[in-house]
Amino acid sequence: MVYPRKKKTKAGYFYIPHDFMHPSLQQELQKINRNVYGCPSIGGLNDRLFTLPSILSVEVEFGINEEGPYYNYMLDEKVHNTSADMHTLMGDMLSVRAADDGRAVLQQTISMIFVTDDKDLEMTLMNPLNNVDKYNCSAVIGSFYPYAWLRPINLAWVQDDIDKPGKINLVKGKPCNTIFFNKPINLKEIEPTKEILDYMSYTTASINFHRNIRTIFNNIKKKRPRYML
Repeated sequence: MVYPRKKKTKAGYFYIPHDFMHPSLQQELQKINRNVYGCPSIGGLNDRLFTLPSILSVEVEFGINEEGPYYNYMLDEKVHNTSADMHTLMGDMLSVRAADDGRAVLQQTISMIFVTDDKDLEMTLMNPLNNVDKYNCSAVIGSFYPYAWLRPINLAWVQDDIDKPGKINLVKGKPCNTIFFNKPINLKEIEPTKEILDYMSYTTASINFHRNIRTIFNNIKKKRPRYML
């Protein structure tokens, strides 16, 4: 076989109910790849590449100073009301830490959860193909299997030069990351069931309580409902 041809697998997504983000800010996932050229290699990516538009218009600066890792942000006041609720949202959505090599790492979290009953479905989070306007930083790419681990979308940015701050400029409605799947998916927005939310409670924020979350994988997997979709 030269070009990938796989059957679609079912996948769903939802925003965490009653989370820090107001529902009016939610954005829909958008399919990237459209094979209008009849090329089989392009067709091999059909229904595998998606982008998530940014929920905010904001410029974020981050780095390391004498007090440790820090970030500052400036909201676009033409787009957003700089209310106390908006600042709470920013505090919940952004975090910063120092990597082992001393560079600052900014984490940008969106409360979107993916659900599938396909154990082999892998999703990779990476910087948007239409790149975010950035300075002195690079996206950190990672992948996981959503079957047994329900976690929010989280994209990290790391400083390139430790002696200069990193900056990213997000624009509401414009791509803020790209999601790549190892097989085509039939993706739909879903309403989470009680079973999904109960299982999600074991996985989300678990990193706040464990040094090595690999040690809890097996116990959590045992609590997974047989079917979620």
